[in-house]
This record gives sequence, C-alpha cells and structure tokens, in this order.
Amino acid sequence: MPLGSDAIALYAQRQGLAYKPRPSETWFRAWEPFDTITTPHAYFNAVTWHLPPGSATLAEPWTEDGLFEPMDRTLLAFFTHPGFTRRAALRVGESFITRVTFLTDAPPPIVKLGDPVWDEHVVTRAKSPDEARAAFPGPLRQLLQTSGFRGHLEVRPGGLILHCADLKPLPQHYADLGQRLLRVVDAALR
Repeated sequence: MPLGSDAIALYAQRQGLAYKPRPSETWFRAWEPFDTITTPHAYFNAVTWHLPPGSATLAEPWTEDGLFEPMDRTLLAFFTHPGFTRRAALRVGESFITRVTFLTDAPPPIVKLGDPVWDEHVVTRAKSPDEARAAFPGPLRQLLQTSGFRGHLEVRPGGLILHCADLKPLPQHYADLGQRLLRVVDAALR
C-alpha cells in the first residue's frame, strides 16, 4: 500500500465515508480511456459518498507498474450523474499525468470556444466548439478561471473526472478535492 494509506483510511472513517484501500479495477477501467490523462496502472485508497442521483469517488492513481514509486503522486475525482450528457475535456497546465501519446483511442480535436482568455490558457478537446461550450457552460468556465484551476477535467455522458494538479494523497487534500468537486459539479449542471 502507498505511504499514507492509514491516514486516508482514518480520514474516511471519521467522515463516515466508504473506503476501499484496493478498489475494484473494473469500476475505474470503465471510465477509460481518458482524453487528457494517462491511464494509471492501479488505483488506491478510494473514498466514496453518495449524492443521489449521483456519487463521488476520490482515489490515488498509481502511475507506475509494479512496486516502483511514481515520479509524483496525485488524486483523481470521479462523479457519476445522469445530468452529464456531453463529452469534452480540458487541461490547464502540464502535469506528470498529462497524456502525451495517442497510439490508440485518439482524443477529440482541440477546439477554440471564442473566449480569448479561455482559449489562451486552456486546451479544450471536443467534437466541436458547440459541444465544448455545452459541456463546459459559462458558470463552470467562470469558476475555473476565477479559482486559478490547474489540472484536467473530462466530462462525458454519465459523469466527469477531475484532477487538480496541486493536490496530493493526504487527508486534507481528499477533503479539499471533495469540496472542489462539488463546486465543479454544481457549476457544470447549472
């Protein structure tokens, strides 16, 4: 188990959240392939709570095969909800989990939304600019811009995946990611 797993388990217990140190790979693999994020070799320390009609799961993606320690560690958030019907991805900044090669499952093309500030700082991928604008509505774009977001966000039918580049697998960062996730979901579904 990764260093710090005991602290994550204790955090989940204190918060009354479901915790799985080695969660089902099948559940996570159903989200793949990612459009902008590399596919991890494994997931650890999943913390889940239900917000009907959806649910949130936070976990650490283990980017190295076997026992090798990753070059860095981070968190991913997964949110399932029937209100998500579009598919688009965005990336702000570079990260060690940024997908850079596309041997199979190429992502959607890079599109511009027509917002000079957004288009200068955000790499947006979707079938079309209209699809991207629908997946990333104005309130969500405004939230990401004003919060200084750095990371990845992928919206797809049935849910979204969120990565915040400044968060690590620490109890306080699980709490921070959970709060950020709820703000993102709220803005995305408006």
